[in-house]
Amino acid sequence: MSYLSSLYLPGAVALWCALGFSLAALWGYARALGGDGTALLFGRRAYRFFALAVTLASAVLLVCLYLRDYRIEYVYQYSGNDLATHFQLAAFWAGQKGSFLVWLFWGALLGLPLVRASGRDEAPVMGTYLLTQLGLLLILVRENPFVMLAQTPADGVGLNPLLQDNWMVIHPPIMFIGYAAAAVPFSFAMAALWRRDYGNWATRAFPWALFGFLVLGTAILMGGYWAYKTLGWGGYWGWDPVENASLIPWIFGTVLIHGLYLERTKGRFRRLNVVLATLVFLSVLYGTFLTRSGVLADFSVHSFVDLGISGWLVALMLFFFLGSAYLMATRLREIPSAPSEDPLLSRGTFVVLGTIALLASAIVVTLGTSAPLLTRFMENPGQVGPEFYNRVNMPIALLVAFLLSLVPLLSWRETAGWGQLLRKARWTLAAGLAGAAVAVPLGVRDPFHLLLVLLAVAALAANLAAAAGLVRRGGLRTAGGYVTHVGVGVILLGFLASSAYDESAKVTLERGRPAQVGDLTLTFHRFVPRTAAAKERMEVEVVRADGRRYLAYPKLFVNDRSQQLMANPHIRSFPLLDLYISPLEYDPGEPGGRVILTRDQVAERGGVAVRFLGFDLDTGAHGAMPAASGPPTAMTVGAVLEITRAGRSERVTPLFRFSPDGRTEFPPVEIPGGGSVALSGIDAESGAVELLLAGLPELPGTPARLSLDVTRKPLIQLVWGGLYLIFLGGTLAGIHRFRQALRHDEVQAAAGG
Repeated sequence: MSYLSSLYLPGAVALWCALGFSLAALWGYARALGGDGTALLFGRRAYRFFALAVTLASAVLLVCLYLRDYRIEYVYQYSGNDLATHFQLAAFWAGQKGSFLVWLFWGALLGLPLVRASGRDEAPVMGTYLLTQLGLLLILVRENPFVMLAQTPADGVGLNPLLQDNWMVIHPPIMFIGYAAAAVPFSFAMAALWRRDYGNWATRAFPWALFGFLVLGTAILMGGYWAYKTLGWGGYWGWDPVENASLIPWIFGTVLIHGLYLERTKGRFRRLNVVLATLVFLSVLYGTFLTRSGVLADFSVHSFVDLGISGWLVALMLFFFLGSAYLMATRLREIPSAPSEDPLLSRGTFVVLGTIALLASAIVVTLGTSAPLLTRFMENPGQVGPEFYNRVNMPIALLVAFLLSLVPLLSWRETAGWGQLLRKARWTLAAGLAGAAVAVPLGVRDPFHLLLVLLAVAALAANLAAAAGLVRRGGLRTAGGYVTHVGVGVILLGFLASSAYDESAKVTLERGRPAQVGDLTLTFHRFVPRTAAAKERMEVEVVRADGRRYLAYPKLFVNDRSQQLMANPHIRSFPLLDLYISPLEYDPGEPGGRVILTRDQVAERGGVAVRFLGFDLDTGAHGAMPAASGPPTAMTVGAVLEITRAGRSERVTPLFRFSPDGRTEFPPVEIPGGGSVALSGIDAESGAVELLLAGLPELPGTPARLSLDVTRKPLIQLVWGGLYLIFLGGTLAGIHRFRQALRHDEVQAAAGG
C-alpha cells in the first residue's frame, strides 16, 4: 500500500492500463496466429486502447510539468520556477524515465498506421512490434515516472544548463521517433521468418526503413548543429559514445535501404536484409544500454547515471537477440535469393561493394564506441579518441566516393571494359581533377586529402548529371537516390575542409586595446550585464582585412542554480567559412580606484579625498533601486561619503543591494566635478566598506581581460548543405517507394492475395 500511495495515480493508472491493453493485444494477435480469425479484430482494438493509454500517461506528465507540480519527483528533478515554459515542457525528456516514455509514446503512435501497412501479415508483424513496445513499458512500470515525494518542495532542482537551448525542445523527440521506427523493419523481417513468407516483406518494410533513415539522420544533424552553436568547442561531431549510439543504427539503416532496394529490383540480399533489419533494431537497444547503464559515466558527459535498469536492458537485448537468432538459424537458409551474376564492372557489384564499405564503418564505430565496455575489466579501462575514428574511416570514405563516382555510369547487366568506362567517366574525372587543382593553391597538400577531393567532386558531378537526366525523363520524384548521393559528395568535402583545415588561435584581449589575430583585428570593448532577454555577454569588435567590421557577442556566464560556468560562442557565417569566437576566460581586472575605509577614515585618489561618515539604512531618500531590479526581499544599504575636491566638500551615498540568493548590485554614483564611486562591498564585523573609484586621473590598476578561441571553419556550410541534400533525396525516394508499396497492396488485393 505504501508503494501505491507514493504514486501519482492518474499517470500510474494510465501506465498500468497500457500494460493490460498491450498484453491483451498480444494475446489477440497470438490467437490470430493460431488460426482464430475473430481474435485479429480483438488484438487490433486492444492495440488502439494501448496507444490511447500511453498517450494519456504522456499527457499527464506533460501537464504536471506545465503546472510545476513538485509533488512528483520527476517534475522536481528536472524543472524549476525560473524555467521558461518551453524548457519546462522539454524537461519531459530530460531524464531517463521521461525519455523512455516519449520513446514509448512515438512507438505507440507509429503502430497505428502500421496495423494497416502490415496487410495480411498483421498478426506476426504487430505481435513482434508489441513485444518491442512491451520491453519499454515494463521498464517504465518498474521505474515509474509518477513517483511522489513525501513533502512538496517550493521549487525544483532545475534543468541542466547545457540543455537550456531551443534545440532541446525539438532534437530529442525526433531522435526517439527514429529509435521507435527502427522496430518496424525488424517486425516485418521477423514476421517473414515466422510465416516463412519471404516475398513481400521487403516492399512493405522499404518505406519504413527510409522513414527511420530520414528521421534519425535529421536528429543527428540537429544534434551536431546544437553542439556546434552552443558548446563552444568549435566542432559538430566529437565521436562521443552517446553521439555514436545514434550514428551506428543510422549507418546500419543506410545499408538496409540499399539492401532492400537490391532485393526488390534484383532479388538479391534477401537473407542479408533480414540480418540488417535485426542489426538496426539491436544496435538501438545496444546504444541505449551503453548510454543508460552507467558504463560510460566516466567517459561521456552525455551519458545517464545508472537507474538500476542495467539488468533489464541486458535482458531485453538478450530476448530479442536470442529470439531473432533462433528464427534466422532455423529458417534463413530457406530464403530464396538470386545468385550473383553481376560482372565486376556493373552497377550491382558496385552497390554491393558500397554496402560492404558502410558495414565496415558501422562495425568499426561500434567497436570503438564499445572500448570502455571491452576494457572495463582491464587495469586501465579507456576509450578511443577522435583520431581513431578519423584514421579508420578515411579509407572507407575514399572507397565510398570512388564507387559513387562510377555507379551512375554503369548499367545493371551490360559488361563494360575499363576503356569504355574511362571514356564514359572522362567528364566526371575532369571535374574531379579540376576540384583537386583548385584545392592545391588553397592549402591542400596531403595526398589522401587531394584524392578525397578528386573522388568527392567526381561523385558529385556524376550523380548530379544522373539526377538531372532522371528529372528530365520522369520528374524529380524519381531522382531521390541520385540527389542523396550528390549530398554525400558535398558532405565529404565539407567534412574534410572544416575539420582537417580549420585554423584556431587563442588570444587574450585587454579591454580597449586592439589585438591582431591573423588578418583580423579584435578589440574587447565591454562586459554586457545580464538582461531579461539575454545572458551576460562580452562585446568584441571584429575588423576584417577588407575593413569591414561587426560586433561579436560571445557569452560567458554562471548558471544561477548550479553555479556552473557556461560558454556560448558567437558564430558569423560567410560564404566560404564560419568565424567562430568562443570565450575561454574573463578577468574583470583590478580597478585602480579600489579603497577600503572604516568610519571617519580618509583616502585620497586622483586629487579627490574620500571620507566614510557611516551607513544609511534608510535608503529610500537616496534613490534606492526599484523593486523590479531584484527580489522583493532584497536589502539595500547606503554608505554616506564626504567627497572633497579642490577645497570643496559634498556628500554622496552610493548603494549596495544584496539578495538572499547571493546576487549583489552596486551602481556607481557621480562625483561632483567628474568621476564616480560605487559601494562594492561591506564588512559587517569591522564596519568597513569597499569603494570603487573610476573616471579619476592617475589611478593605477589592471585592465579587464578576455581570453578567446578564434577559429575559422572553412566550407562548413557544405556539411549542412550536404545533409540537407541527403534528406531531400531520401524524402523523394521515400515518397516514391511508399506509392509503390500502395500499388503493390492494390495488386495483391485485386488478385485475392
